[in-house]
Order: sequence, then structure tokens, then C-alpha cells
Amino acid sequence: MISPERIESQKAALRREMARRCGGVAAAEAGAAGRSMAELLGVSADWLAGSRIGLFAGLPGEPDTRPLFEMLLGAGKEAFMPRCLAGGRMEMARAGGWEELAPGRFDILEPPEHAVRCSMYSLDLLLIPGVAFDARGGRLGRGGGFYDRALAGGEPGPRRLGVAFAFQVVERVPTADHDRRVDGLLTECDLVTAVQP
Repeated sequence: MISPERIESQKAALRREMARRCGGVAAAEAGAAGRSMAELLGVSADWLAGSRIGLFAGLPGEPDTRPLFEMLLGAGKEAFMPRCLAGGRMEMARAGGWEELAPGRFDILEPPEHAVRCSMYSLDLLLIPGVAFDARGGRLGRGGGFYDRALAGGEPGPRRLGVAFAFQVVERVPTADHDRRVDGLLTECDLVTAVQP
């Protein structure tokens, strides 16, 4: 069994490598990836069946999620985005338009404080960012643990799709017991709706 210290060391090394690679992604490339992702997701069963979708505003070096957001609203679905709170907590809040989003904690765009909130477990589909993913649903986040804590309840919750560039899908993501997995992966190249066990 790998020690917790060793797992954390492996995570730190993978975060450094992905930060280097993501730092070379131009805004035009991120935008093109977001448009490709919208095309792939827009014909999926998860998308067609769901009406309450959770997603996030991509940071520099992440896929541009605005095309996904605009497709979501154009289809008459409800968009919910995370708001990071004190104490490592996260809540989902309704976003009616991209222009209403404002930088919150960590400078991530999020809905305003007065936005309608909902339980993450009431969503039909949740698109989750990550530093790296693997084919078994392993996810490496930025290290804050916001999604892991929010999804730590015993309820089944929404289907979870990891969203990343294709180069962020690696052979194995180091994980600990508290790390939450995703059910599928969405990259600019492919939509994998069921990860390997």
C-alpha cells in the first residue's frame, strides 16, 4: 500500500507537469476545445436527458466552457455553477447569463451572491474541472478539495463528467480514499460516457 505522503508527492509532481503543459495553451486553442466539447456533449444521452446541468467557468489554461454554457442556455436548460465559500465549502448557484458572472474566491468566475442556490445532488449532470484524469475515473484537482468535500455524501448524486484537454488524460492519477471519481470524460477529442472499473 502506498503511503499518504507518497501519494501527495506524486500528486504534486503531476500538478507541476500539468501546470507546465497547460501554461502553453493559447486562448484560441482553449476556445476551439470548448466548441468541440459542446458539439460532442450536445448529442449525448446525458445531455439530452438532463435539464439541470452543473458546470464551471474555465480558468486560463483550461478549456473555455463558455460554448458549453451558451449551448446549455440555448437548449432551455438550467445552468448551475460553483461558488467557493470560506472553510473549503462549495455551493451551486444558478447562472442566467455569462455576463452576470464575477470573479469570486481564487478569481474564478461565479454567479452573484443573490443567485438561486441548489443542492449539487439535485443536478442531472455535473461537469467537473481537473488537473488530470485517468481512464478509471481518477481525478486530480488543484488541491483545495472543494469538489471532493461537496461530493462526499452518501447520496448517488449527478453523473459526473471530467472536463479537460486530451493531454490531461494520463495513465494513472494518484488517488487517496477521500478523492471522488468521475463517471466519464469530456475532452476536445472524445466523450467517454463510462470509465473503466
